[in-house]
Amino acid sequence: MMNGSNMNPGILYIQPIFREDMGRSMQTASLRLDDSMNLHRRVQDRELIEMLDEGYCLSLHQPWASLLVAGIKLHEGRTWYTSHRGCLWIAATAKVPMPQEIQDAEHSYEILNGGKKMWFPSQYPTGCLLGCVHVVDCLPQEEYRISFPHGESDSPFVFICEDAKELPIRFPIQGKHKIYKLDPKIHTAARKSLQRMAQLQAEQATMK
Repeated sequence: MMNGSNMNPGILYIQPIFREDMGRSMQTASLRLDDSMNLHRRVQDRELIEMLDEGYCLSLHQPWASLLVAGIKLHEGRTWYTSHRGCLWIAATAKVPMPQEIQDAEHSYEILNGGKKMWFPSQYPTGCLLGCVHVVDCLPQEEYRISFPHGESDSPFVFICEDAKELPIRFPIQGKHKIYKLDPKIHTAARKSLQRMAQLQAEQATMK
C-alpha cells in the first residue's frame, strides 16, 4: 500500500552519500578542460592574428630595408616594443645610402654568414614599398641575446622576422614614424602583386 509518497515501502532505499573527494575531482577536471579550451582558443587566436594582413608597415633606411625583404637581414632592432605579429610591410625611406654604407652592410652579413659569398640586391631603391616579412616575435635585448648569442642587433628590442617576400614592382610611398597603416589602394595593389607572382612561380614549377 502506498503511504502518500511515491516510494514503494517494499523496496530498500539507500540514501545517497555525497563524496567530497569526487566533487573536488570533478571540479578539477572541469577546470582542466576550461584551461585546455582557453589555451586552444588563444593558440587559434594567435594563429589567426598572424595570418591576417591588415596593411601595417615599417619604414627603414637603405640598405637595411632591401636586406630585410631579401631575407638576408632577419632581425630588426628598435628602441621600442611592439605587440604586432604577422605580416609587416617594409618600405624604404627617402634617404639615399652612401656607397660605403652599402659596402659595410654587405660585408657585415658576409662575416655573419661565415665569410661565404652571398647574393645581395643589385639596387637599393628609396621612397618606396619593397615587400613584406612575417614578424614572429619582439624580444627585449636580454632574451634576444639568450636566444641568439651571435645575433646581429644590439638594440633594446628586436623584431624576429621570417618569410620575407620582395615585390616585383615598387610602389612609391611616403613613410611614417614607427608602425603605420598603408594606404588601402597601395596595400591592395601590393597584395595582388605578390599573389600574382606566387601564381606564376607555381605555374613555372609545375612545368618543370
